[in-house]
Amino acid sequence: MSEDRNGDDWILPERSGRDQIRMAEAVAQGDRDAEQAFVDRYLPRLRALLLARTRNADLAADLLQDVLIESICALRRGQLREPSKLTAFVHGIARNLLNSHFRTLARQPDSLELPDELPDLGAAASKLEDAERESAAMNAIAGLEVIDRTILQMTLVDGLKPGVIAQKLLLKPEVVRQRKLRATRRVMDSIRARSQSASAIHLVTGQTE
Repeated sequence: MSEDRNGDDWILPERSGRDQIRMAEAVAQGDRDAEQAFVDRYLPRLRALLLARTRNADLAADLLQDVLIESICALRRGQLREPSKLTAFVHGIARNLLNSHFRTLARQPDSLELPDELPDLGAAASKLEDAERESAAMNAIAGLEVIDRTILQMTLVDGLKPGVIAQKLLLKPEVVRQRKLRATRRVMDSIRARSQSASAIHLVTGQTE
């Protein structure tokens, strides 16, 4: 039996289209309960998928967290065009991160494939929004506890995995993963709050002109 042909079907079974739409829309709106429900639903089978593909528990745990964070971020950015296909969307992100990991190991950057979902970066407005989000992210990171800020810096700047970070900071890998996830959520919430505030200011300004 081919792994590529049948393995993914049992790993991430489809839920009803209406159920997926409700969850996707709630996560996109920043609903924390929906985010937790999203994690509860997809974490067990994603873990099984990643462990089966990597055969490395620590690596699978790192990739699992990356998949969940990237999925939630993508939903908040509105990258899921068809909410009824949430499961396929999550599976695509997992596949892309897996492929990226294995391509990096094989050192074959020329064979990179484009992901199924790409943000629109062509318009000047999108570039401006990206710059504003980056500035908001930097401000949010600066407001974190020192240990959380250090973990994010070692993750985003140095490209280190939780296991390596744990060794350097004399912490347990699970503690690093939990703090990384919590810090990431705080940054995301801060960015969303700043974005909503900026939108309100622009709306009021536009009405008074």
